[in-house]
Amino acid sequence: MALLAAGLLIVKTQSSLTPAVDAQVSRAAAKVRHEGGIPLKDLVTGRAMAVGSSVAMGWDDKVGGGYLKRAFVSYSGFAGHPYTLVNKAQEGDVAAQVDGQYHLWLQAYRPQIVVISWGALDDIHAKTPLPKFRATVAHQIALALSNHEVVFIVTPPVTKASYTEDLKSEPLYLDSEMDVARAFHNPNVYVFDVFDQMKQYLTAHHQTYVPYMADGWHPNTAGHALGGQLMFDDMKAAFGKGPIAFK
Repeated sequence: MALLAAGLLIVKTQSSLTPAVDAQVSRAAAKVRHEGGIPLKDLVTGRAMAVGSSVAMGWDDKVGGGYLKRAFVSYSGFAGHPYTLVNKAQEGDVAAQVDGQYHLWLQAYRPQIVVISWGALDDIHAKTPLPKFRATVAHQIALALSNHEVVFIVTPPVTKASYTEDLKSEPLYLDSEMDVARAFHNPNVYVFDVFDQMKQYLTAHHQTYVPYMADGWHPNTAGHALGGQLMFDDMKAAFGKGPIAFK
């Protein structure tokens, strides 16, 4: 049955949630409303939810909200259909850190699109074993698909670390993230490789990473703008004017 709780549309079935989890979902929905929430009209149109860490959060983008938000804003204008992005990315998070909340967010926000954009630097420096990282990403994809949500795996814009201290390790984690997604062989899972495309862009335009960096781990506004444009181009190529819908 469908209930309107705390300003959010929550769809429940008799077997889908235990009472304890059901109560957690209700609290999560109430928290959404307390924090400003999402207008109900946007819950009935296009909505996406993102997980990741500080780069996905939009860190150091002074005007545009980060590459993910920029891509969805651009695509909304192009498609003539609004897409709201609920960005649950947090500074310092490793991929497995959100597992306790991830399923609650899916229930509370009920996105049509789940964006998984782990930049991997936090996992690298936390020494997360690559098999654990792969298993975490696979679990997050599978859970979204089980809810009939389209999944975007989006690699991040490059950072100074991409060319220096993590030159070899970051591509290993990002390639692993993309390999996991492709192994699903599911038409509802899309891979948008902003990282490699941005590297190619810099090479083609004879540029270094320097004009696009805020610090060692984060793009500046220009870096987010370029990353957002590359992701928007990928979305246009994948969906045209849409709609973006589960198949």
